[in-house]
Amino acid sequence: MRVAHVTDVYLPRLGGVELQVSDLAAHQRRRGDNSLVITTTEGGDQLGDVPVLRLGAGRRLAAGPHRRVPAAELSGVLRVCAAELVHVHISAFSPLSWTAARVAAANGLPTVISVHSMWHDILPLVRRYARRQRAASWPVEWTAVSTAAAQAVSAALDGAVVGVLPNGIDPGDWQTVGPPAEPPVPTLVSVMRMVRRKRPQALLDILLALHASHPARFRAVLVGDGPHLPRLRRRVDASGSAGAIHLAGALSRPAIRGILSDAQLYVAPAPRESFGIAALEARTAGLPVVARAGTGIADFIRPEVEGWLVGSDAMLATTIAGLLDDPARLAAVAAHNRSTTPAMSWPAVLGAADAIYEAAIRRQTGPLLRHTAGQPG
Repeated sequence: MRVAHVTDVYLPRLGGVELQVSDLAAHQRRRGDNSLVITTTEGGDQLGDVPVLRLGAGRRLAAGPHRRVPAAELSGVLRVCAAELVHVHISAFSPLSWTAARVAAANGLPTVISVHSMWHDILPLVRRYARRQRAASWPVEWTAVSTAAAQAVSAALDGAVVGVLPNGIDPGDWQTVGPPAEPPVPTLVSVMRMVRRKRPQALLDILLALHASHPARFRAVLVGDGPHLPRLRRRVDASGSAGAIHLAGALSRPAIRGILSDAQLYVAPAPRESFGIAALEARTAGLPVVARAGTGIADFIRPEVEGWLVGSDAMLATTIAGLLDDPARLAAVAAHNRSTTPAMSWPAVLGAADAIYEAAIRRQTGPLLRHTAGQPG
């Protein structure tokens, strides 16, 4: 099948959506599908095995990768690339993807929409936009990457049915052979973009407080790059905790796997985590995970089984401190995680995508919205 994945953000820009779209298209191509990516992110024409069409050069819409692509032009692109199904990937601000979903459905193409972000904080805004576009009536299959994300999408669409199509991983890329050697002190890890939404400042507040209350009882490694990284490093240096808290910057997947293989606990501080792929990778490597409740991480972390879900920063700090004081509790969850494989492996995710694609094909009975295709994007 010729699947066109449409996403405003894509490689070489790094982020969860970018990597997941690339991985999904690559896995589909390896099994024989003729998948490609359409994006407005600038960069090389092709990265890896997935062909990429980059649109909107010279027509910047806003900061970052977003560019204006008129609906008529996008309709022509889908026609020229002979797309048989369009899989649209939407975040909080995705003008290309919203236009692509409307255009594809209007032209009779089976269409799947995957929402990769939590819409809770922007729900009134998205609901108004969706109502204006009559998005709930489009002949498309709506999905989100987790149960928590799907609930907000359904609310934005006035109760429309929204399925769950999770992100995927290759478990073998992250599983470790056995438990790490007993370290002098446990290592806490977190992997995130150093941006406000991921809340690295709040995590550092917690770690600095723990460093004061549990001196020499742990070390922490924070992986990731972003605009907040220099400020975080200055805070660590000023606090005198550089020996216990290390800000590693951006690292490759193999390097992250190496850090996880020697760590004892993964911490995910963001309360608006739509899926949490880094947490899933850590859980697959055998690490217990402490995360905020009400996020997509709850789809693969059960309390006291694979980790702990907490309702506030204060509870996050208290839970980590309690685990530092009770290493046997931490070790029991780690043993469970090492001995079990999470359900979000790529074969399972590809199977789920196929079922949703089949539903989209059945749903698309004709160009029900053709009159909207010529509207400006």
